[in-house]
Amino acid sequence: MHNKHYIYGFAYLNRVTYMKRKNLFLIANVLIMFLIFVVFYGIQTNELSYYREMAFRQAQNDVTLTAIDINSQITNMSTEQRVSAQMMANDIFLKKWCETETEDASSGHTDILYKYLSEYKEKYGYDVVFFVSNKTYNYYYDGGLNKVISPKDDFDLWYFNFLNLNQEYDIQIDHDEVNDFSVSLFVNCLVKDDDGKILGVVGSGRLINGFRDSLADLTNTFDVDIAVVNIGNAHNSFKSSSGSYMTVDDASKSLGLSKDEIVQDVSEDGITWSKDNNCYSLRNNEDLNWNIIVRKDTSTIIQKLLEQTYQRTAFIVGIMIIYMIASFTFLYKLRQISEIKENTDDVTGLINKKLFTEDYEKLSKSFFTKTPSSLFVLDIDDFKLFNDSYGHLYGNTVLHLMADELSATLGKEGKVCRWGGDEFIGVVFHDSVEAYEILNRAQESLKSKDVKHQVTFSCGIADIGSRESLKSVFDRADTALYKAKENGKAQSVVYAQV
Repeated sequence: MHNKHYIYGFAYLNRVTYMKRKNLFLIANVLIMFLIFVVFYGIQTNELSYYREMAFRQAQNDVTLTAIDINSQITNMSTEQRVSAQMMANDIFLKKWCETETEDASSGHTDILYKYLSEYKEKYGYDVVFFVSNKTYNYYYDGGLNKVISPKDDFDLWYFNFLNLNQEYDIQIDHDEVNDFSVSLFVNCLVKDDDGKILGVVGSGRLINGFRDSLADLTNTFDVDIAVVNIGNAHNSFKSSSGSYMTVDDASKSLGLSKDEIVQDVSEDGITWSKDNNCYSLRNNEDLNWNIIVRKDTSTIIQKLLEQTYQRTAFIVGIMIIYMIASFTFLYKLRQISEIKENTDDVTGLINKKLFTEDYEKLSKSFFTKTPSSLFVLDIDDFKLFNDSYGHLYGNTVLHLMADELSATLGKEGKVCRWGGDEFIGVVFHDSVEAYEILNRAQESLKSKDVKHQVTFSCGIADIGSRESLKSVFDRADTALYKAKENGKAQSVVYAQV
């Protein structure tokens, strides 16, 4: 009864303490989650960096091996043609034939040359074998006279450009006029007499279909892009690209490299480098004067790695959210149990004023606005007499008896708290009229107990208004309690009756 002036302050302190604990718990969990995420992020970053490096290494290995394979295939493909062309260029028969060549291309003398060229064609399976005379500019091939070449004809530029190179041979891709201008691989060799005078150019041509198919297979097998570029042979009329055989401009656009990077000089072992998400390997085939460039785009691999990282991140975030929910729920329940245990009166087993105040505040927010309820405050009559006459242990027994009786009488229709000393406070989930009847039943039950001295109580009851504070309703119930004592104790008084 004498504690009513501290209700507000006590409730405020309880709320502050609760909020501090709640905030500390939230901060602790956020820190734990942050540390978990930092560790996870570090692991994922290192793993992504590692696998990205592995992807680049694998890509570099693929482009290097592919470049070596292509270089080997090109060398093998052209070696036979080059050797056979060099054999013809050094053949005494061809040199002597040049000495006796005449302007008349239909004479029996030319038939011998046609037969000679045809034998090479059949022996090696070429698509064309030819000889261009530097004396007459006649273009002979295995089937007869093709034409008389001229520096004014774009299709004949290869011949004059080749002579200006001052090389023994060159290998190039060009149109084959004899075979419907099909794209072919040509090997051209200079024919010279004993004094070093140029007699003409002899060589052979082979369709590049097989070469193109081989490069396409490598492209699909290793998932790479390939470009073969002519960087040192004679220029000819073929200015376009065919499959992986490309002009410098087309190779630059296709591979995302500068022209200087395409035509750069490299050592015998070639070079390998990375640019953006691409790996490149460049090798030079000295026999053909071709640069072979292979590119592998690692964007798809890296994208897959990123997708895996995103999936793992989403998974860990989901786990963290579940953990947070479970942690808050579990610790909240644990805190409730702990708080109830900490705030349970040892003598009576009832909740103390801290929990009662919190429960009242929760109920006042919604429950009391819908359900008529009332508050009672009571003192055990002449409690000092029990302590003085029978001792404090007996006094505790009386307190326990009162608590049991109130709890049993209220049941689920209310809740009761030991407010302090011999004072009890409680809520009844009925209006003051019904609460009065309930508390009277408790009074009568106590009077019938077989004890050393009859136990009674004085009680004040007040209706709880909608969203009314505990202090406000407590003051009214306390006023009614004073009235009950003035009226002779052992009774309950409703505030409205005061």
